[in-house]
Amino acid sequence: MEISAWFRLIRRKYEIPILAITQTEKGAELVYKKETIQQEKMKDEKVADLTHRQVETWYKRYKKWLRRVLDLQPIFKQFLKTVRCTRLEWHTVMGTGQADETGALSGMIWGVKSMIVGVASHTLSFRTIPKMSVQLVWNQSLLQTQLNGVFRLYLGHVLLTGIKILLRLRKERGRKWKTVPTEA
Repeated sequence: MEISAWFRLIRRKYEIPILAITQTEKGAELVYKKETIQQEKMKDEKVADLTHRQVETWYKRYKKWLRRVLDLQPIFKQFLKTVRCTRLEWHTVMGTGQADETGALSGMIWGVKSMIVGVASHTLSFRTIPKMSVQLVWNQSLLQTQLNGVFRLYLGHVLLTGIKILLRLRKERGRKWKTVPTEA
């Protein structure tokens, strides 16, 4: 993934060549590598533990933001409408070792991929038709997926969305429910 700004004067390239998720006693373990364009070498190899507790805390933070910021989801939806996808390629190589299981799973993978791209097409603006493929390996247990995409967005839209969120957050601070005695 390459992020560039100001006519590619400022560039950052992040490469995730291997994304391995393994099950441990603590939970899922996620391994990834990162590369920057200036050094042309691997900068970090990080291992992050992805536990059920972390996912719960992320969900609680998201719910807290939803409560604090009035109409957060419509703001994000409006922002995502301004993001343009000029290229999306999603290729998957999969196999289970058994031909019948591989055939059944290929249909499920096609369904999930089509559903994800369909939902994304309602929130993002696609300029080209996404290219998707599922290649089957009948005699080997394997799952590899490669997702390449080019997304264009303007810095002004990002700043405007941030200002909208801060204004809504500020409005929400001043808004408290007050109890008024009735005249009965």
